[in-house]
Amino acid sequence: MTTKNINIALLIDSKNYGGIETHVANLAKGLHSSGHSVQIILLNNYGEHPVFESDEFLRSILLKLDGGLTTLFTLLKDLNINLVHTHGYKAGIIGRITCKLAKKAVVSTFHSGEKGNIKMRLYRWADHITAHSFPCICVSEEIKKSANLTAEVIENFVELPRKLPTSLFKTAAPATQVAFVGRLSYEKGPDVFIRLAKQLPQYDFSIYGSGPMLDEINATATSNVTLEGHVTSMNPHWSKISLLCITSREEGLPLVAIEALVRGIPVISFDIGGIASVVKNNLNGWLITPYNEIAFIESIKQGQMLSREQRRKMSSFAYSHIKNNFSSNAVIPQIFNVYRKALIGLSC
Repeated sequence: MTTKNINIALLIDSKNYGGIETHVANLAKGLHSSGHSVQIILLNNYGEHPVFESDEFLRSILLKLDGGLTTLFTLLKDLNINLVHTHGYKAGIIGRITCKLAKKAVVSTFHSGEKGNIKMRLYRWADHITAHSFPCICVSEEIKKSANLTAEVIENFVELPRKLPTSLFKTAAPATQVAFVGRLSYEKGPDVFIRLAKQLPQYDFSIYGSGPMLDEINATATSNVTLEGHVTSMNPHWSKISLLCITSREEGLPLVAIEALVRGIPVISFDIGGIASVVKNNLNGWLITPYNEIAFIESIKQGQMLSREQRRKMSSFAYSHIKNNFSSNAVIPQIFNVYRKALIGLSC
């Protein structure tokens, strides 16, 4: 089979906005721009999807199923799908079983290194076990090691903004928010973010997201912290953010860091997972020794005190670094090389 133009299904079980969903949206657009036919398949219909139905193109290629293996099997045959690319543990497990029965090529991407609760750990264990005989992609070396997989490491990527970030221009109005964007779970460290905010009452801190720690965060948040809650898209909010803070205890390569940097927003993060590949210390942000909250506080102060020209230079480097290394044009060819191997392996 030629791999010049193929029919690809991106399989995911999702009902909310998040990093994996953004990744799938970017991947669908990148593959389509490369000349391939793409379908986004949701394993279950949870109602209107905040990511895949907020965009005209994504809505046009979206299919929602009933969660059944038989339904997916029939669909793959009817649409003459050549390859299925799964995202997330549930889609990975069901997708690999179905593709084995339907004799379709399958590739799975592992996005997260979070352990989660006991139920989540069981699902992830099953996901890892069933993935060993299939081509896989991990978004960081740390996730690859954690999953104990033979996999290609291909880091996250984003679509470039249609317009250059305003922070690149000398006349840009300064943003003020120090922000946390992500799930309010122990692994992501929103409690650490709250402790930082308590030490810096002179700055405005904002939290975008929801999750199991919401009540705790709400109870401990100081007056300089605004809980924005779960949002269906960060696009309306990026222009208000001066610094993005990643306070995670465990991390792969958070897509939110790349999304911020491509918009010229400096990132401050503990130096864990694959973050050092996108955050370059003192050039587009600051890398902090894990769990050193004092150093984190000092970096926030430094970031908030940048002159307009210093910030413009940092924003310019941030945008260029992402454009050259973490854009669709840079990463899609790497992903397609894995597709090619999967298709060749199926035909052998």
